[in-house]
Amino acid sequence: MCRRSYQKRTKQDKQPERHGASADVQLPLCREELMALMQDSLSSFATEMGLRVAVQLLEDEVTRRCGPRYERRAERQLTRHGRQPGVVTLAGQKLPIARPRIRRTDGQGELKLETYDLLQRDEAMPEACLRRMVRGVSTRDYERVVDVAAEGFGVKRSSVSRGFVKATAQEIRALAERRFEGHRFVAVFIDGKEYAGETMVVALGVTAQGEKRILGLRQGASENAEVVTSLLEDLRERGLDTSQPTLFVLDGAKALRAAVKRVFGKHALVQRCQVHKARNVKAHLPEKHHPQFTAQLAAAYRETNYERALEALKTTVAWLERVSPAAAASLREGLEETLTVVKLGLPELLRRTLATTNPVESALSVVAKVTGRVKRWRDGNMRERWCTAGLLRAEERFRRIKGHKQLHLLVAALERLTNPQPLDERKQTA
Repeated sequence: MCRRSYQKRTKQDKQPERHGASADVQLPLCREELMALMQDSLSSFATEMGLRVAVQLLEDEVTRRCGPRYERRAERQLTRHGRQPGVVTLAGQKLPIARPRIRRTDGQGELKLETYDLLQRDEAMPEACLRRMVRGVSTRDYERVVDVAAEGFGVKRSSVSRGFVKATAQEIRALAERRFEGHRFVAVFIDGKEYAGETMVVALGVTAQGEKRILGLRQGASENAEVVTSLLEDLRERGLDTSQPTLFVLDGAKALRAAVKRVFGKHALVQRCQVHKARNVKAHLPEKHHPQFTAQLAAAYRETNYERALEALKTTVAWLERVSPAAAASLREGLEETLTVVKLGLPELLRRTLATTNPVESALSVVAKVTGRVKRWRDGNMRERWCTAGLLRAEERFRRIKGHKQLHLLVAALERLTNPQPLDERKQTA
């Protein structure tokens, strides 16, 4: 008999995420995977869907009893009367919701909403219904998700209008298919994680306010240009602006750089991950030289002047030529792109944050914990399902990047380097 481990949830944990969920949760789930995933990030995803359906159910009853909003009707007997804080029950959890109110037009007082009473019952929306909702979203049957949710709350299908189902299905589609219009991403981190012979390439964006968001992921045999290009083109179709100057922080793979340049063109500046570069060079360097190499590389990356930093790296290359030509060649490849953050003239804290792929690797470390229970990978979809679940769980705990208050300096520097003024304009400005 196995024991279950329980963890006390804080008040903050019980609050549903409001900014949406990743589009990559649209996959068929088998029973065993559902039971495990529902203990992780997909439980909060399904809870958010349940809350949205609950809001729509309340609005539907208000519309049926009071008529369409702003419609003038002389015989109206009930009218809307604002909102007030309330709670509904989903899978044993009591969650906050803005409860609409209605009252009589003759001043005889307020009336209760039947749907709200149903939503407050302890047995409202059992966990089994949440699991069925996730299965519906995974097969993109959004209207069926609404039916399941209404059924879970105890609302008869006959009392739910077809218009309500379609409207709520659109809400869930928007939640499941995240869009990026109107969001300015100043930096994008791209890295890959291997699962049983397959590679999941993940893109993480940083907004102008310093907030981190999972943009998307793609599955492939390796981090090849076709896979990354497909990922970036899909993000562009979902609203990611490729006409704005953007800093891309990559692990050093040539395929990643080629894909970024193919999609973003002149608007992309590439920062090679300094940690990956050091790791790659050490792989070609005898271990006895590692301490000296680490010290020289750290000194170069600490420089705030681009020319001095570049000269320090070239001096290190010259030293490596004598002890290990292969290590020298590794450091020489993409050398200048490891100093992009220095060339941009960024402050130290922001420069350290953007010099490595640590933010996306941190998210992938959460994925590794979530997927650690998997002993046998059945198919490619299973890899993508579990990777998505781990990324969503990591995103719930995201904080703004270190140095976010200085991101306006990054935006200005990106504009300066990607859109340099002609010589005559610079003279007029001076």
